[in-house]
Amino acid sequence: MASSSFSFFQILSATTTLLLLLQAHQASSCFSAIFSFGDSLQDTGNFAHTFFNTALSNPPYGTTYFHKGTGRYCDGRIILDFIAESLGLPFVPPFLAGGDFSKGANFAFGGAVAVKSDPNWNHTLPDQIEWFQKFVQTDPLFRDPNFLANSLIVMGEIGGNDYNSGLSKGLPYDQLIQIVPPVVQAIGSAITTLIGLGAKTFVVPGNLPIGCIPAWLGQYRSDKPSDYDKNGCLIWLNNFSEYHSSNLQTELDRLKGQFPTVTIAYADYLNSGIRMFSNQAQFGITVPFTACCGGNGYPCNATGPVCPNPLNYASWEGFHPTEATHHAISDGIIRGPYAIPFLSQKC
Repeated sequence: MASSSFSFFQILSATTTLLLLLQAHQASSCFSAIFSFGDSLQDTGNFAHTFFNTALSNPPYGTTYFHKGTGRYCDGRIILDFIAESLGLPFVPPFLAGGDFSKGANFAFGGAVAVKSDPNWNHTLPDQIEWFQKFVQTDPLFRDPNFLANSLIVMGEIGGNDYNSGLSKGLPYDQLIQIVPPVVQAIGSAITTLIGLGAKTFVVPGNLPIGCIPAWLGQYRSDKPSDYDKNGCLIWLNNFSEYHSSNLQTELDRLKGQFPTVTIAYADYLNSGIRMFSNQAQFGITVPFTACCGGNGYPCNATGPVCPNPLNYASWEGFHPTEATHHAISDGIIRGPYAIPFLSQKC
């Protein structure tokens, strides 16, 4: 009888512990703010504010959703915007423009690289982390020790410009992959620094399927049908994206082992993007490999040609996705099949 009673209390204790853990996990999934870092895929206005970029700040940029230019490299919303909407939070404002950052701030900067190699370019990932460190040290928001712990960190996409530099020079695959380890190391170092400041939850995206980007499809055009997948994307370039993403996941696994109380979720932009190109009709895409804005030697600006319906195009101006593509990729990581469960939990 005593043995049965002891087992009952063991079970009760274990059940209570499990419920407390579930409640703690549920609470940690309700975020008070979003802080983000990255390049032009993530920038919501830092580049435009810094350099007074008239193209990004004016139509046709932003016309699909905002009906005005916002500094995004897109006709409308980007993946970060859809993540914020899913969490019931406002769009993440650009840090360099100033304002109210009580619900988060975006440090991403168009043209940013992960590895700082040019001392005259002060908008790299290490620079963004330095801005954030100073922000944490001086802003009253962080007097609450739980503010950063209850915030979501979106680390990237970052690294694309490191690779774009090599791609624009026509580097072959075996030379391109040599750029990957320092990029991944820089991302890991940035995450480690933010953990030291008190961050607890991270979303870390991999690379897009760059073999489907019109600019690179044009530069690396091949006469061999075998060089392309069933969707029309260059296989070797998507293999490169896979190489980056695989190395990044290995680094994230290392960080998870080093910091077991921190949540680090990999966002599979690569396969979510390939899913869209494999199911174009499902996402309303009828023109996958032609830029909607500019193209054929024309710039993307108020005087250049613009397609009649950006929602049918995958690419905005040859390098960056349209809102339709951003929406499709975000759908893959928010609702599945590559879903990160806590991205759909509102407060």
